[in-house]
Amino acid sequence: MKKFYLLWGFVLLGMELWAQGLSLKQYRDEVLQYNQQVQKSKETVLQAWLTLKEVRTGFFPGLDAAANYSYQPETVELFSGTALKHDNYGVEADLVQKVYSGSGVRKQYEIAKLQYAVSQWMAEHTVENMVYVADVAYWTVVAHRDLLNLSNEYVLLIKELFAVIHERFVEGVIGRTDVLMVENRLKEAEIQQSSAILNYKVSLQSLNVMRGHMPDEPVLLTDSIQQMVVLPKRELLEEVLKQRSDYQVAVMNVEVAKMQTLLNRSRFLPQVLLGVKERFGTTMLNVDGISKWTTTFYAQINIPLYHWGAKQKEVERGRTQERSRELERSRLQDEVMQELSHAWTNVTETARRLEIVYSSLEIARNNLNLNTFSYNEGKLPVLDVLSAQVSWLQAYTNVVSVNYQHKIALSEYAKVCGNSFEK
Repeated sequence: MKKFYLLWGFVLLGMELWAQGLSLKQYRDEVLQYNQQVQKSKETVLQAWLTLKEVRTGFFPGLDAAANYSYQPETVELFSGTALKHDNYGVEADLVQKVYSGSGVRKQYEIAKLQYAVSQWMAEHTVENMVYVADVAYWTVVAHRDLLNLSNEYVLLIKELFAVIHERFVEGVIGRTDVLMVENRLKEAEIQQSSAILNYKVSLQSLNVMRGHMPDEPVLLTDSIQQMVVLPKRELLEEVLKQRSDYQVAVMNVEVAKMQTLLNRSRFLPQVLLGVKERFGTTMLNVDGISKWTTTFYAQINIPLYHWGAKQKEVERGRTQERSRELERSRLQDEVMQELSHAWTNVTETARRLEIVYSSLEIARNNLNLNTFSYNEGKLPVLDVLSAQVSWLQAYTNVVSVNYQHKIALSEYAKVCGNSFEK
């Protein structure tokens, strides 16, 4: 059993060699293609576009058709000697054009256009969030894979030391205390290796599920977490606000509220209609039973006069909605400013820490080599070698951890700036 975890670690890495390579960009594309939220946002955009087309039809005349038939069993005399026919029927078509409706149709169309733009920005916001989530999942697997490799190397390092210790014990050069000390450290390393295997498998399962694959499918991630990247430029708040989809949605929501106020106001303005009605059938008082065509041109004007102050209340209610949307836009602007500042600080600080951890790793590596050499020469006790191994392990772990933090910081900064994917 003591060789199980080491063997399993090699099996996992061996499976990767048979897997198809997957870069970060390829993984993003797969996630965006599979993710249900992204697909749902596309459907929302389509719905908003169809709504816009539907509202646009309000500018054109409306044509309606109707037919009616009635039968009256009783005989009704219109005047002496003249009775109405028992049946009455007709077919008519009505063509109506709204000439003026307080600009209500225009306002509805403007609102629909804004809502269509909002749906596009919201879809973009969903994509930006999923790109960030995909980045985190990808770098998490890479980090756990590197930590697993490090754990395997650490176990082998202790095993090599244990072989030397055991040989010296057999020769009677050292006592059993050193053997037990190294053996105990080996058990601790194998426990850490077990945790590394678990973390790697769980993160790999999450990565595969996000792209629509089977959880335990082997995959070789080709991008290295230690690959150095050029720091992005510091973006100005004004430019970021233009790119941030959620902020643009807030801006458009203010405009929607203003248009909605004007639309509500238009219901209390005069309404003018023009129309032509064509009818074929009997007359309303069907005396002769003859069917004929009847054409009627008409104009209609509706003027709201008094509704107990409903117009003022409706407009004021709209104004309160406008102010609420404006406050939300202002709050979001402050939030973006804070996020931008924090994200940039995180990027620069993790970049600075990278220099420190790499320097620390070089020191720990030299110290380990020196202590190992000195122990083999009989100049140092085994405890110093074990201590140097732990320091090397911690230094290497810090390198992986800070590289992971730096990659996540870069992804978060791209998300905050609204340019985490190609627009």
